[in-house]
Amino acid sequence: MHQATPSYYHISVEPAPGRVGQVQRIVAAHTRYWGLQRLTPPAVHGLGLLLEPAVEVCPDGRIEVEVWWNGQHLINAVSYEDPAPGTLRGLPQRCSAQIAALSDGWGSCTREARRIVWFSLRSRSGVREVLVPKFPVPDASEALQLPRSSALPDAAPEPAPVAAGTAS
Repeated sequence: MHQATPSYYHISVEPAPGRVGQVQRIVAAHTRYWGLQRLTPPAVHGLGLLLEPAVEVCPDGRIEVEVWWNGQHLINAVSYEDPAPGTLRGLPQRCSAQIAALSDGWGSCTREARRIVWFSLRSRSGVREVLVPKFPVPDASEALQLPRSSALPDAAPEPAPVAAGTAS
């Protein structure tokens, strides 16, 4: 059975249309690094669907993007300042329908005047991957082996000096 390591990535970006593609490329690189190549295209597409309206609704402030991998689900969340809390003004009906179609689950909530929209993608239906705990990286003294001591080979004897006036 394949063992999965729980992973998390967070990025805070300025709301600009050019940032949407940049964040998508960054998240794609992280999901591929985590070994989730099959989930990369829907994750990137879904983040684009969430980021584009967030950029339009929140021209000032910051947009937070978080990506979690828990061994079974890849969860993507986008949060931004919501100028009209209590409404889904920031997420057009078309986007919410596309997110619902490509994901296994999605939702939206407001917390401290910020709108949070998330969606989840399941790794494989019916199979849960075992999580492997992360261990600290060994420091240099543990990771490097000291070279074995070895005796240097004996130096070759120098040739005997040739006496002057000797014919060869």
